[in-house]
Amino acid sequence: MRPSVRFQDGLQLCYDLPHLIHTSKVYPVAAPNGATIIVYGHEQGLRILWRGGRHFKSHATEKHEKTAGKANGASKEAVIISDDENEQAVDAEWLDEDAALFEENGVEYNPEAPYEPIVQVLDLALGVGVLHLAFPALSPHLHPGSHPQILQKKIVCAFACADSSIRVLSISLMPPSPQKLHNVALKQTVNNLTAGKSEFGERMIILANGTTHQSIPRGVSVTLTADSSEGETSVVPEVDSMSRGVLTQRKGSRSRSRSQPKDQNWDLLVASHSADLTGLLLVHRISLVSGVQLSSTLHVPWRVQRLAAPAVALGFSSALHPAPQHCRLLLAEERGAVRIFDCLPQSAGAQGSWLLSLYTEFDTSSSLAPQRKSVLDAHWIFGGKAILVLQQDGKWSVWDVENAGPKPRDAVKTQQHPDFSTEGWISDSLKSKPLHTSTSAKDDSRSRLAPMTPGTRKMRQNALFAPPSPQASGLSRGGISVCTNADGARPEADSVLLWHDTTLIVIRDFYQHWQSKVRGSGNLFSNGTQTGPKVFSNIQLGGEACCQVSLFPTKRDHEPEVLVTGERRLLIVTSPLETPQSPAAVPPRPLVSITDQQLLAQGDLDLHGMDRVLAHMSNSHNNPTLRSRTYSYGQAKDLMEF
Repeated sequence: MRPSVRFQDGLQLCYDLPHLIHTSKVYPVAAPNGATIIVYGHEQGLRILWRGGRHFKSHATEKHEKTAGKANGASKEAVIISDDENEQAVDAEWLDEDAALFEENGVEYNPEAPYEPIVQVLDLALGVGVLHLAFPALSPHLHPGSHPQILQKKIVCAFACADSSIRVLSISLMPPSPQKLHNVALKQTVNNLTAGKSEFGERMIILANGTTHQSIPRGVSVTLTADSSEGETSVVPEVDSMSRGVLTQRKGSRSRSRSQPKDQNWDLLVASHSADLTGLLLVHRISLVSGVQLSSTLHVPWRVQRLAAPAVALGFSSALHPAPQHCRLLLAEERGAVRIFDCLPQSAGAQGSWLLSLYTEFDTSSSLAPQRKSVLDAHWIFGGKAILVLQQDGKWSVWDVENAGPKPRDAVKTQQHPDFSTEGWISDSLKSKPLHTSTSAKDDSRSRLAPMTPGTRKMRQNALFAPPSPQASGLSRGGISVCTNADGARPEADSVLLWHDTTLIVIRDFYQHWQSKVRGSGNLFSNGTQTGPKVFSNIQLGGEACCQVSLFPTKRDHEPEVLVTGERRLLIVTSPLETPQSPAAVPPRPLVSITDQQLLAQGDLDLHGMDRVLAHMSNSHNNPTLRSRTYSYGQAKDLMEF
């Protein structure tokens, strides 16, 4: 895949695709070769892209190395050293005779294409459109024991399809080799995913046939949890805390230890919502066999909840197990309500509990009856301790539900209330834009009841030939993408992306940005600073509508990278690769002047002249620029021979 390149807002790589795209996301964990993994759903299934990292070796080199390995007695069975038969079966599944071999060095710098290329593409033709996609919240660096073993080798994702089904897929993190992609057996593997036949360890579970929604799901989210012999912690709200908008923790009948027990049984929680009746929330619990394989037993909904209104956003907490917030669900309603649901039962036989309901502010710019501002998207931040919400008019706000945000320096005690803790606008131009700008329908209904007079006739004529009034902002699109910094020392080191229609901003460290607003330090309006937002205003999709925007996992010292999804194209906003530093050549030994050089060649240079030559040689060795612009290497060679 070769993109079209534009140098705007850094570097824009546009990939034209042959199908209609519905959703796309960046996997939080990199592939073994260092590549970034992009997964997007289209009208016929899924496509997985591996971007950057080490390239594949040539086929001749692979064949020579494999032959040499077999000649030395190396075999697939010799690699497995384990006494457990289950571990042997798992290791044998991940090992492959045609395993991808990569170059030792990274991508070579190409001045004509200063960007990371797409090294591999894998198509999974499911025969049905993939509308929504979700990954579990993972740390960029997986530590052994903190996650199930399946995440060390495979991608785990859940997606909602156009046939009203919810599917869970596990597939290898390793990109397939080019030779295997051209194998005929691979095409059969892709078509037989549902039968469990695979050469890469793919496994897909379909939640359908009465175990899921009757209409097309509107969203999906996934997280990981575990059971242990020591029980689990229940998080229940206290009455006085509910009135202030704060959640507190209280031990129930069973308690979960924060330490990692040895006998953990990992489960995958898959939440989805639809517009069935007034709204339906389903949570499925899928067991991971020995932590390495999805269970194929019949999966019935673990939690079933009727909603007061259809939701527009759904997401599990970004906290990881065993944090008490890891099983909390965030549901945002379009009419301005955001609710928190805890999947863990408070008592035996309970179906979870609703912890808190938060509401947006009223819209005062409308001449109609006051109503709350609609919600475009909502997302957890700070490890599930705060909620970031994007409203319909382009205003973003934060509910600090657990008092985790920064405080003013002179604040002794911060009073908690359900109002926003901090807020801002994506663009200054949106502040003066009214939320409801079209009142022609109301004026027209009044004019119909008025008698026909010369004055009313003139009003009708002006309305007939006047240009169309701007549409209400209810048709606006927007969203939020949150990514934990790969090298963030703090758990709240989140990078946040917010987009509204054609405006897009990235805040590298949202905690520092919030702290600067509270304490009045730093420059909040400077573009590209550590605390200020970086604005992308020249996103070019060729006339297509922006469907979704995602943020790549970034390091603190690197520029943010953004994935923009159009209707039939993907756009990656990045920075050009840095020009590699060429290795230092043999340092020449320049002289101070031609006169000193001639005297040195004749053997008549005095001691003062030798001191000048030696001092200049030392300075030239420490200054490559000075060394390269003085005398030639041949002149320096004469000095070395002397």
